[in-house]
Amino acid sequence: MKMNEKKKDTPSGAPISTKDYDTTPEEKSEAERLFDKIGTGMARAVKRPKDRAIDRQLRRLISDANQTGDCIIAGSTGYYRPGDDDSVEAEVYFASERHRARVILRKVRKMEEVYNRRYQ
Repeated sequence: MKMNEKKKDTPSGAPISTKDYDTTPEEKSEAERLFDKIGTGMARAVKRPKDRAIDRQLRRLISDANQTGDCIIAGSTGYYRPGDDDSVEAEVYFASERHRARVILRKVRKMEEVYNRRYQ
């Protein structure tokens, strides 16, 4: 375990790592460098870093950018901004994200049902 990695317990008692939330200045800098390299089109994609902390930070940067007017998607070649030639890949990505959101909503609704039956 690295120095900045801590262990916590969830309410159920299962241990979780907080390493993904603790990044060093060097890791943040590397994530920002990779983010700045993300180009338009699959040919200018940036591959996911192998380092988990850098990857997590890069995904945060991408998420923040996508929520404030950018459009960066993940494809087989890495992260990129879809260009005119990438419309099929972009539509596949958008459909996949919508499906993922529906699955998460169904799960949360079921969890709420169980919770409300037990505690309300």
